Amino acid sequence: MSLRQILLLLGLAGCATGDVVMVTQARQALVGLPADDLRLCAGIPDREAESPGGTFWTYDRGAPASSLSGGLPWVDMGVSLSGSGECRTTFHLVDGRVRRIGFSAAREAGVITDAACAPVVRGCMRMLREGSIATR
Repeated sequence: MSLRQILLLLGLAGCATGDVVMVTQARQALVGLPADDLRLCAGIPDREAESPGGTFWTYDRGAPASSLSGGLPWVDMGVSLSGSGECRTTFHLVDGRVRRIGFSAAREAGVITDAACAPVVRGCMRMLREGSIATR
């Protein structure tokens, strides 16, 4: 495996780690977000369901696939690493505001848990940082 491939692998791992941090932060940071702002930053949900406890908006998204392959000459074998994932993110809304968020990854992006869920919350977290949406 060349130095370039090793650096690419480390870069991909860094991106996945950053996505997990963002998803973890979103669980708290997006609580209180108004429904209209959620539609603005995450888009129209794939499914909606009503219950006596509130409304549930579900988004099904996939993380872009990435891969790296190369040989290890000192052991005479090849290595192939790839990652992609699918995530179902469900927002529980009560009185028109996000009350809680659930993440359920069908396939994980490599070995990093919840990294596949980042595409759903990325825009919301960016807009929250910029101040163009607010939770309270």
